[in-house]
Amino acid sequence: MSPSLPKIDSVPSLSVSDMTSTAHETPPVTSTSLLSKSSLVDRAAADISAAAIASRNDENARWYYYLTPNAVKSLPQYQYDGEDQSLLYKYILSPLAAWCVDNLTPAWLAPNAITLLGLCLMVFSYLLIWYWCPGTYEANTDLDIATSSYSVPAVIFLLNGCAMLIYQTLDNMDGKQARKTGSSSPLGLLFDHGCDALNSLLGSANWIAAMAMVPGNVSDLLGNNDHDNIQSKSLLSEFFGGDVVIACVLILFPMVAFYTTTWEQYYTGKLVLPPFNGPSEGLFMGAALSIISFVWGPMFWQGTSVADGAIDKLESYMDEGDTILSFFTPMQGRVRNMDLIVLASFIGLTREVAQKIIFVVRTHGLQTLRTAVPNFLLVASTLAMVHFDPTLLLRRPRVMMHLISGLFTEQTGQLMLDHMVQEDFEIFKRWTLFPYVFLAAGMMMGWSFSVVALDAFFFVYTTMLWIYLAFKIRVVIYEICDVLSIYCFDIVTPHPKKLSEVGGEVISGTTVPAVVDGTVKKTN
Repeated sequence: MSPSLPKIDSVPSLSVSDMTSTAHETPPVTSTSLLSKSSLVDRAAADISAAAIASRNDENARWYYYLTPNAVKSLPQYQYDGEDQSLLYKYILSPLAAWCVDNLTPAWLAPNAITLLGLCLMVFSYLLIWYWCPGTYEANTDLDIATSSYSVPAVIFLLNGCAMLIYQTLDNMDGKQARKTGSSSPLGLLFDHGCDALNSLLGSANWIAAMAMVPGNVSDLLGNNDHDNIQSKSLLSEFFGGDVVIACVLILFPMVAFYTTTWEQYYTGKLVLPPFNGPSEGLFMGAALSIISFVWGPMFWQGTSVADGAIDKLESYMDEGDTILSFFTPMQGRVRNMDLIVLASFIGLTREVAQKIIFVVRTHGLQTLRTAVPNFLLVASTLAMVHFDPTLLLRRPRVMMHLISGLFTEQTGQLMLDHMVQEDFEIFKRWTLFPYVFLAAGMMMGWSFSVVALDAFFFVYTTMLWIYLAFKIRVVIYEICDVLSIYCFDIVTPHPKKLSEVGGEVISGTTVPAVVDGTVKKTN
C-alpha cells in the first residue's frame, strides 16, 4: 500500500532541486509541473515501500530457523476453511460459545489466551489425578496392594468432567472471539491445533484413571495369578490380548483420528469434522464418563451391570434355547461396563479414520499415504513394545504417556504448519521418532534389555524430547508472530512492525521513512 504524502509545496525536504542532479536553479512551478512532480514522488515512495517490505521479509527469512522463505511468503495468504457437521455443535455448543463471547468476553482478550486458559484447566485436572492415581489404577478397590491404604477422592473426577466441558466451550469460543475482534490469523489456528493435540493425551489418561483401569495384567501387578479379578474374565481383554493393549487403544486411537483429520486437511485444504467427532461428542462423552465415576464410583466401570441387565431383559422376551439368546447368554459376567465404552470408541474411530483415508486416496492418489507413515510408525512401535514388554505401562505409565504425546504433538503440529505454508511434509525429518522405532524394531528382532536400562532410556528420551519441543514451539510462535506482525497473547498493543503512520494512515509492515509535518521520521 502506498503512503499518502502531503502536497509537494508543503514538503521542503523534497523540493525539485533535490530530485534533479543537473539543475542549479529551481524552475518555475506551474500547476502541470506540480502534478507531475507529485506523481513522481508518490510513485517513488510506493516503489521504495514495496522494495523495503520485500527486502525486509527476505532478510528476515534468512534468519528464521523453522520458516523457509517460501513459508514467509505463503503464511500471510493462508485462509482457513473448515466445517463441523456435528448436530451437538450446531445447536448447543456453538450457540453457547457465541453467547459467552458476546456477553462475557472483553474485546481486549486475545483468542489465544482463551485457548491457553482451557488447556491450563486440563493440565491442572491431569496433575490432580496424577497425584492421586500415579499408576492410573489406584482407584481400583479390587486390588489388594499397598495403595489401598488410602482412598482416591471421587471429587477429582467431577473436577475433570467440569474441566473438559469448560475446555470444550473455550475451544469453541476462541475462533468466535477472533472474528469478533478482527484478530483471526494462521497463528491462532496453529495454536488451537497444538493445544488440542496436547489435550488428546490428557483426556485419555484421565479416562483410564476414572475407569479404575489397570494398564497391564493384574497378575503382573500383584505378583500372583488372580483369576478372580474381572480382568481375567473380560471377553474384550481376551480379544485384544490384555488390558495393556486396551490402554494403548484408548491413548492412541484418538490421536490417530486427530492425525487423520489433519492429514486430510493437508491434502484437501479443508478441515471436515464428521457428525460424530472427538471435539464435540467425544469430549462431551468423556466429561459424562468422569461425572459418572464421581456419582457411582470408578469401580462402576469394572462391573458388568449394563451388559448383564441387557441380557436379563433379553431373556424375558425370548424363549429358552433361542439362537440369539444362546449367543448372548455366555457373555454374562464377562463384559465390563468399561468394555462397552472401549468397543464403541474403537468402532467409531475406526470407521471415521477409514472413511477419511479412502476419500483422500481416491481423490489424491496412493502417494498420499506416504505422509501418514510417521503416525503409523508411532502406533505400530507402541503396540510392538507392549507386546514384547507387557509390564511397560505398569512400570512407567506416565513416562510412556508423555513420550507418546510428545512424538504425536511434534508430527501433528508440523503437518499442520506445512499445510498452512504449502510445503511438503518431510517424513524423514521426524528424527525425534527414530529412537522409538529403532527400539521397537530391536525388540521385535529379539534384542534383550534390562528393565533398569529400558526405564532409564525412556525417562531420558522423554525429558530431552520435551525440552526440544519447548524450544521448537517457542521459536515457531516467535517466527510466525514476526512474519504476521502480531503478538500471540496481545491484540491491543500494536506490533512494532505493524504500526507505521504517514499522515495518520497506518501502513502494515513497512520500514519506509515517513514524511510528517515536513519532517522525515523513521516509522519502525
